Amino acid sequence: MAATPPRSAADPAPSEAVPAPRPVAAPRERILHVFRAPVGGLFRHVLDVARLQAEGGHAIGLFCDASTGGPRAEAALAELAPRLALGITRLPMRRNPHPSDLTALAALSGLVRRAAPTVLHGHGSKGGLFARLVPGALPVRAYTPHGGSFNYRPGTPLHRLYMLAEGMLTRRTDVFLFESDYIAGRYRAYVGPTDRLVRVVHNGIGAAEFAPIVPGPDPVDLVYIGELREAKGVPVLFEALARLRR
Repeated sequence: MAATPPRSAADPAPSEAVPAPRPVAAPRERILHVFRAPVGGLFRHVLDVARLQAEGGHAIGLFCDASTGGPRAEAALAELAPRLALGITRLPMRRNPHPSDLTALAALSGLVRRAAPTVLHGHGSKGGLFARLVPGALPVRAYTPHGGSFNYRPGTPLHRLYMLAEGMLTRRTDVFLFESDYIAGRYRAYVGPTDRLVRVVHNGIGAAEFAPIVPGPDPVDLVYIGELREAKGVPVLFEALARLRR
């Protein structure tokens, strides 16, 4: 019978195989998204994020305007509603500052007390304002600008006023989730640097949107994507169309 070789103190003691550690499950969050109008790219962004978060097991809720969006928004919200554990709350909101903002803020504050979200995520200028003005302590307040106050011409009184407000609200922001490098750059240029957590999370599209499109017999590659507002450059598009006809 062969002798067992001597073992030094530095050698590991013989033992059974150590099982691999089990992966720790990510905590389930309670996330309330706050925004104004259920239209355009902002609405699309919120729907995509909320849907994926719900599929990931998080409890999600939406708080938005009841006076815009029309049947299309109602249909989109109705389709998503069964997946939202924190529900959908809608009430009238104005685009510009208005006394009714106090009513909306009070309603949101009550919802936060009842739903107890761990993340309050404001989208756009009005949504970001409400999410960060809700009184009380919250684990996380996130903000995603989508244009809004950043669309005003730099140097104008309104632009200066809104940038001042953005700077003051930074103190009640835990994380900035910019949807593009462009808006992140506008924030740095006109509000200034921040010591808060900053991430750029680009908007995505679903696999179904890569479905091939059969071109017509006389195709024209001219596409406009966005809300019908002057800030989106729509007059320039109309002028281009007029020149094409000439």
